[in-house]
Amino acid sequence: MANFDFKMTLEYAKVFKENADYGDENAPAKSVQGSIARKGGHAIVNAYFDSDADMDKLIASGLDLKPMGHDRILEGNSEYGNGQFIKLKRNIESNEMTFTNKGKEVTVEYGLPPKVIDLRDPETKRLWNYSEDGELGNGTKAIVRFSTYSNGSGVRLEAIAVTELVEWVQEDKSEYADVWDV
Repeated sequence: MANFDFKMTLEYAKVFKENADYGDENAPAKSVQGSIARKGGHAIVNAYFDSDADMDKLIASGLDLKPMGHDRILEGNSEYGNGQFIKLKRNIESNEMTFTNKGKEVTVEYGLPPKVIDLRDPETKRLWNYSEDGELGNGTKAIVRFSTYSNGSGVRLEAIAVTELVEWVQEDKSEYADVWDV
């Protein structure tokens, strides 16, 4: 397992219990939305690389660039970082596991929302308060901690330290939104 701390730009930051992706419990069990619902939801963010050097460092570490045949690093919004991002996730529900490592029992928490820190003013660093500070809007700058595991085939979101907040803005509803209300 390797840990990485990179300056990144965030998009679609659903990283709090209050705004996480909980899937669809009515979706077919083998569908993506059904799978997310069965696991109790997940925190998810598109984390854009602010530097090619960081992206190259991650690749050089042995990151599997095509797990299960799908691109790990994706092309996205060219206005964010270098325009390339990695999708980082973490289960919302607790997923604690105990292992024996070199004769000692070690317990690791693989679930629960990631730690989010307000680092806009480093002298008053504190945990993010969702009800007071709100959601993280597209373009928010942060230091993102994530880990890779299983020889680079797995990636897990660990924590986010917000350095520059872009306030989240509710997107306008489609003029046809009421068509779907039945």
